[in-house]
Amino acid sequence: MGELATDQTATLAAFKASCAEEGLLAPREGLQDGDVSDGINDDSTLLRYLEARKMDSTSALEQFQEATKFHTEKHILRLYDLVSLEDYEETRKMYPHWTGRRDRRGQPILVFDIAHWGSSTIAAWQKTRQTPCHIDFSSTASVNPAMIQRAAIHFDTVTRFVLPLCSALRDRPDPETPITKAVYILDASSLGIKQSWDLRDVIRDISSLLTTCYPETIDKIFVGNAPFYFPKIWAFLKNFVDPVTAEKLVITRSADAYATMLTQMDHDEIPSPFGGGFKFTTGMLPDLDEALRQALQWSSGSNEGLPRGPIKWMEDEQGRRRAVATGRIDDQQRTEEVAVLRVQA
Repeated sequence: MGELATDQTATLAAFKASCAEEGLLAPREGLQDGDVSDGINDDSTLLRYLEARKMDSTSALEQFQEATKFHTEKHILRLYDLVSLEDYEETRKMYPHWTGRRDRRGQPILVFDIAHWGSSTIAAWQKTRQTPCHIDFSSTASVNPAMIQRAAIHFDTVTRFVLPLCSALRDRPDPETPITKAVYILDASSLGIKQSWDLRDVIRDISSLLTTCYPETIDKIFVGNAPFYFPKIWAFLKNFVDPVTAEKLVITRSADAYATMLTQMDHDEIPSPFGGGFKFTTGMLPDLDEALRQALQWSSGSNEGLPRGPIKWMEDEQGRRRAVATGRIDDQQRTEEVAVLRVQA
């Protein structure tokens, strides 16, 4: 956990004990043998909840209970293994997704083009917004998660797979401290007033999901290529965003987007739509930097790259961390080893 102050260490220990008493540290329903607890109820996750509540353990416990209830009632952990690759990949385009690159502090860089939220995508979201998230698991063919469930599966990938992978690398300042946050980049060049109005329910729901279930996972949100009228749009949209998240926005125009991002990440990690050297297109699979590639011992057939669909960490009998591709192809759950982690956090 890196260097925590004495009072923080004591608060974390007390909070962990309270969570244990409430049964929140027990193996979760939906996990398989060998699944690790990273991003679910490990120490780094517990500390995020404490930080979100300014180290108030009582308030943090209430929020963690609420997040656990959401994951349980919505069957998120089980759906992580059963979501179809087509649903997962379409969902990935809808939210900030990992480029495979990191900033100078070792934090993953996630990019999102708001142009993907056209009228048809918004209509699809609204169609399932009020639909009960009941899942019939009698046949994998009947598993069809609602939009909010698919969103949670996507963000679970960040906390369960991406952040632990970035934490394992030592080529960063303070390598003893786990990576618990990501840098978001939003391409707002196409954002219009009508689209902003249509997105209000989506923004409200996703902001609530992130605040409740994924607190303190955002380091900064760079709004790049913002149109000149963006301040007026933001004055309206921020009413639907958690205030703490809203404070993390850094709004830039086309002329200063690159220079602003360069203060936190290198040229080769800045996506090309903002003037950087990283060739990015919406929905692309992560293009891992060289250090990340070398941190993994790739399995046969992986082509030294991450596949489509969700990936999770599993631990074998030797204590090795294995990156395993899951999700559903047709009616069959996938369980394919992608790589073994060479280094440990």
